[in-house]
Amino acid sequence: MADAQTMLRVTGLTVELDRRRESAPLVTDVSFTIRHGEMVGMVGESGSGKSLTASAVAGMLPRGVRLTGGAVEIGGDASGPATGRAAPRHGVAMVFQNPMTSLNPSMRVGDQVAEAIRLRRPGTSRREARREAVELLDRVEITRPAERARQYPFEFSGGMRQRVMIAIAVAGEPSVLVADEPTTALDVTVQRGVMDLLDRLRRDLGLAVLLVSHDLALVGERCDRLLVMYAGELVESGATADVLRRPAHPYVRALKQCTPEHALAAGSLRPLPGRVPQAGEVRSGCRFAPRCALRTKECDREHPVLEVRAAGRLVRCHHADRRGSEG
Repeated sequence: MADAQTMLRVTGLTVELDRRRESAPLVTDVSFTIRHGEMVGMVGESGSGKSLTASAVAGMLPRGVRLTGGAVEIGGDASGPATGRAAPRHGVAMVFQNPMTSLNPSMRVGDQVAEAIRLRRPGTSRREARREAVELLDRVEITRPAERARQYPFEFSGGMRQRVMIAIAVAGEPSVLVADEPTTALDVTVQRGVMDLLDRLRRDLGLAVLLVSHDLALVGERCDRLLVMYAGELVESGATADVLRRPAHPYVRALKQCTPEHALAAGSLRPLPGRVPQAGEVRSGCRFAPRCALRTKECDREHPVLEVRAAGRLVRCHHADRRGSEG
């Protein structure tokens, strides 16, 4: 049973390609918690498993993959062990990267928000649902909400469409909100507005927010704690400021050195060589070893475990204490 402040507890989450004859792990034994009113960032390169982890938490895995292990607790209620293609979880809402792929182009915006309200409370009349939909559009800071509720998604800008998706998400009164790259397709000023909205909603509603992003600057500014994924597993976690200021895993240090902010400070950009291994390419030793400057025979031979290196800090590395130069 989760404690009173823990809204999301994920334990041993494992996702694999849905193959009959052989397994191909995509996400392996991922565990973490998010507390009431907390925003936790999950970062990593494309192919690291962060979006699959988020989708598994929400019970919205795509076709072709399945849960093979682990449990998810929402506010202390377990919905695991999780196996197969689970249905969307009660108490969890998800905001995706591209709202145009989630919104119905032939349906008025207000009706789409009202539909989410009636799904939450089946006895609600259409009139009442529409009234509440206008209130929600106003809450997510859409101007002239009554007028805009009668319009279609193509009449909205990208930022406004994302606000509609957030309104639909909170219409279900979730305790956990999963936001998968919610600002990637938006320009910088619109991005800040959407993130300000998510910040306000998580404070006002006490939401536990999992923010999936590739942007270290964004999570560094917005998130209380940070989860770093590589090749389908967690490699480092802890307080965001601590992880970004003094990364213990060489992968996190390499990610930091790839950022424009670091390049401006250091006078040069240090790209990370190689690529994330794909499904079926996972090695027996450390998954990051082929790209790591600290690689030793131990790294090739033994798979490192995720272990405590400091208070609230978890690291998966044989040489986590050898910090090296951070540039």
